[in-house]
Amino acid sequence: MIRKWLAVALFACSCQALALQESDTLEASSSHYIRDDLFIFLHTGPGRNYRILGSVEAGTPITVLDRDADAEFTQVTDDEGRKGWVESKYVTTEMSQAEKLPMLSEQLAQSQTSLQTTQRENANLRQQLNDARQQITQLTTDTEQQSNDIKRLSAQVESADRDELVTWFTRGGMVAGIGILLGVLITYMPKKRNRSKEWM
Repeated sequence: MIRKWLAVALFACSCQALALQESDTLEASSSHYIRDDLFIFLHTGPGRNYRILGSVEAGTPITVLDRDADAEFTQVTDDEGRKGWVESKYVTTEMSQAEKLPMLSEQLAQSQTSLQTTQRENANLRQQLNDARQQITQLTTDTEQQSNDIKRLSAQVESADRDELVTWFTRGGMVAGIGILLGVLITYMPKKRNRSKEWM
């Protein structure tokens, strides 16, 4: 039994110490909340003996108006517009989980949307890259084919030039041979006698 009372006393002392640490930093502002792990009573004055106006749920945003350091109570206005006093140890400047959840959900949804958009853009870029690679491959093949065609046509032109040159040389030789043959034949052909000379 004594151990239980000692445990309760130690717990109460630790709560008070924590309340003192947090209450020293409390200032009049609207960026305060009731801690997430409980609900507390709203009193008409800075003490537990004052009349209870109602309860304030965990995570409720409040506006800090004043602080009674001696009684360890803080005067606040809750989200319903009620004005009263709550224990300072239950007031925190951290945003409640209930307030954070919609914001985190929205941020998560935005991140997922951004991720999906990025994935779609990456997929489009990959497709464009594949198309560009295919075009490069096709252009390379076409270029090689054109180079082969040019080489083949150049060889054909060179061959035709050689054939034409040989043909001209052959024809020239034939013409020269015929000219020589005609010259020889004309030389050995008998000349006709002049009749006027024969009568004389």
